[in-house]
This record gives sequence, structure tokens and C-alpha cells, in this order.
Amino acid sequence: MREGKMSLKSSFKSMIAVVFGMAVVQAVAAPQKSWDAIYNAEGEGDYSAAKIEGKIRFGKYTHYKEVQPVSFKVADSLFAFSVAGNMTVPAAKIEKEHFYEKCNETMEAWISFFNTPRDFGGEQLVINIAGVDLACGDELFAIGDLRIKFTNAKAQEAWANTLEGREKYKREKVVEYRRAEQEHRASLRDVSGMVKDPRDGQVYRTIKVEGREWFAQNVNYNVEGHSWCYEDKENYCARGGRLYDLEGARKACPEGWHLPRDREWMDLLVGLTHCYDGVDKCEKFANKMKATTGWQGGGGTDEYGFSIFSSGYRKMVGKSIVRYEDMGEYAGFWSAQNGRNETIWIWAMGRMSDQMVRQLVPSKTNAYSVRCINGN
Repeated sequence: MREGKMSLKSSFKSMIAVVFGMAVVQAVAAPQKSWDAIYNAEGEGDYSAAKIEGKIRFGKYTHYKEVQPVSFKVADSLFAFSVAGNMTVPAAKIEKEHFYEKCNETMEAWISFFNTPRDFGGEQLVINIAGVDLACGDELFAIGDLRIKFTNAKAQEAWANTLEGREKYKREKVVEYRRAEQEHRASLRDVSGMVKDPRDGQVYRTIKVEGREWFAQNVNYNVEGHSWCYEDKENYCARGGRLYDLEGARKACPEGWHLPRDREWMDLLVGLTHCYDGVDKCEKFANKMKATTGWQGGGGTDEYGFSIFSSGYRKMVGKSIVRYEDMGEYAGFWSAQNGRNETIWIWAMGRMSDQMVRQLVPSKTNAYSVRCINGN
């Protein structure tokens, strides 16, 4: 269950200002680490979506502390337990954004865990839980003061005897880590533009780089027969957008926007990094482009606000076999042809990449992510 596949990153504060149409970055960053580094197990932890069973229950909101009590039951594959705890939620979100309705429509939790299933009376379960976040729309909220009760009595006994008290301090550190990410994502939304796709009503965050406006989220418009959710699961589309083959990618952007040309991708990287002698000569910048969520073992700092999410890709093996690969490990984006040039490139980065690089497309039937740029 390698990252269902998301990983978040924290221990930093960054501020992004959009000035004169250019993303300008100011950052004060602590040394990078992933949530599992709190457990001295960097690279070994997973972060996966899990379904919520039944109704999410909310306690009385405390305005002066912005604390929202919550409880629900997780029941999905290797997870079977009840959760109770407190989220930090701004009052304006509670009062104006139909927050409770969004949560009960999303019905999804994200679990930080170590993927070591154990047998409890014939039932395979994961009990090494490091944290639980509640998804409400496209936002995640870390649950502090976390209390877990497993449905399986033997699993509950093992949790109580070996993990519940002994690792409570570490779980609270994971909550701090997640809430720092939550604040960072909120700061990005505050300085970003927004555009609504008139075809389906979906809203995307945008940023301006050297006067050009770009989608700062992966496109999620359904091009019938030419776009897919990773592993055909809708919750992955909601998080990381759809995957498109070339024909679908050419139809993915709304009117007034287009699939970026190869030259426009190059201009984006130069505009973000200010490496005017060529990004290949630039120091490491991939981490600054990566979203704080969506990467196995830890996300990036997202200092540029471009928020690259690792959505993996889809490929055909032969004429009928479909494979989804590398969510949490890889992100690839289509580019348009340059004039009469028939060569098609994607722009990509991997989990361990220092830079974003250009790659030849191995097959036009492969499916990758799409970003859009304003203008014709």
C-alpha cells in the first residue's frame, strides 16, 4: 500500500508574495524531514487514503481556540478503528464555507502509518498508526489529542499494550508537522488567483510567473475515453487531478487556456528559479516546486507555490493491459508541440530529483498530468 499515495512535509515557514505578476519567494526553512523522521524511520512510513464508515460527528466548536472536536470510524482494507480528537479550524471556515457538509460529503481520512500488517484472529490489520487527518473537500485537517480504538479486540489490546502510550509524544509531533503544512497551504491560497472551469464548475488555484498565469493544480476535467483517475479511484482524482493521454491532454484546458508549449515550460522554470543561464546549471530546485503533500517519504517545501503533486502515470502494456505506476514517486506533465515539430515532450521529476527535466514521451497512449497556461 505504498502511499495511497501521499506524503506531507513540514518544519518550515514560507511566505509567497505575488508582485507585479511574478511569484516572489521569501522563506525561512528548517532542515527538511518527513513525518516518519520523527520516528527515526525516514522513508519507511506511508500516507494513504481510507474510507470513513457512517456519519462524521462534530462536537461543540470553541471559537477562541479554533478547536473542533470530531469523531468517526475508519473501515477500509487494513484499517478498522474509531477515531476521536480535535482539529484546528479557522472560525471563518466553520461559519461561511459549509464546513461540516463538506466533510460529510468527502468521507475520507488520510492515515500516517507504518505498513506492517499483523494477523489478529485471522484478520490482517495495521495498528502502527502515527497520525490521522480528516479530508474536507480538497483540504486536510490533522487530528490532535488523537484517540484510537480498534474494532478487533486483539488489535486493540496490542495497540494499548505496545503503542498507545509509548508513542503518544511522537504522534503529537506528527500533528504539529501536519498543521504546519495546513498553514502553508492556506498561505498559498491567500496569495493565489482562482479560476473556474465553466465546463464543470471546478475551481483551480493559479499563480503568475513572469506575467503569465498558470494553473497551480493538476487539471481534473473529464475527457471521456482519454482521461483516468489513478487506479480508477475517484478520490485520487480529487487529490491529484486526472491522467490524460495526448489526445485528452489537448482537450483538458478550458477556453482561454492551453496546454503549455515546450518553450513555455522552459520559461516557467527560468521565471521561478531565475536561472537565466539555463536551469540545467541551476542548483537544486525541484523541492521548491513540489507540493508539501503527495510524495512518498515526504513532500517538498512548495516555496514557488506551483505545488507539483506526484500523481504517477498510466500506461498500456500491449493492447489490453493497463498499469498505473509510481504515484508518490513521479510526476509527469504534457507539453504541446512547438510549431510543426512532431516531437512530444513531457516535463517530469521523481521523488529524488534535484530538478525538473524534459523527457521524450515513450507512447502517446501513456497518460500523465496536465497544467494549463493562460492565453492562446
